[in-house]
Amino acid sequence: MNLKLIRIIGLFGLLVFSSCNSSNKQQQQHLDSSKRIAINNPEQIKQISEVITRFARAYLSQDQAKINALIHPEQGIAIIHRPGAADRYSIVDAIDFKHPVPSYYAYETFSNEQVLTFESLPSYDCGKEQWEKIGFFTDTTKNSGTQLLETIAKFLDEYEQIAYDEAIKSKINALETGSYRVILALQDHHLIFHVKQFEEIWYVTILDRAYASCDA
Repeated sequence: MNLKLIRIIGLFGLLVFSSCNSSNKQQQQHLDSSKRIAINNPEQIKQISEVITRFARAYLSQDQAKINALIHPEQGIAIIHRPGAADRYSIVDAIDFKHPVPSYYAYETFSNEQVLTFESLPSYDCGKEQWEKIGFFTDTTKNSGTQLLETIAKFLDEYEQIAYDEAIKSKINALETGSYRVILALQDHHLIFHVKQFEEIWYVTILDRAYASCDA
């Protein structure tokens, strides 16, 4: 094989490799960017604002009919709680204010005058026993997703032999992936939940009763 032919084959191989590498990078970038979509459309903002404020009002007034109308009839709602040092979750069809989850932790009511704002979520400092900031917040940027249910499920699988199988993966993925976290943080009270859209209808999919609980 002469030198000219070797050079042609080498150049062709380099072009093919560069093309494949570029394609793989573009595909990975697409996958990364498609994990979460930021909400910035005025109609979408209106829809998500309505379900968030409706849920908060129904929860704080303990209106069972109104709050359960915001829970997906097939997917239900995951309630995260902390019975000890580690978090747990329970998936239920509806919220029953007379029978809370967990049973020893009543659903709290309090007055709220905060208006929903779209910005980064506050964190809670257990040492200072206070929120980073006070208000009613949701973060609808594409990078604000969580994996709370998956983390809990993997912990239970590893340490308590509660299988993290395909059925569980599918269930928690339906409730959390693509959801938006909401935090109503007041000086002495808080309410934390997630909302997610199913076929253009918004539902509340997670109620987080564990975060900001620093007793354990």
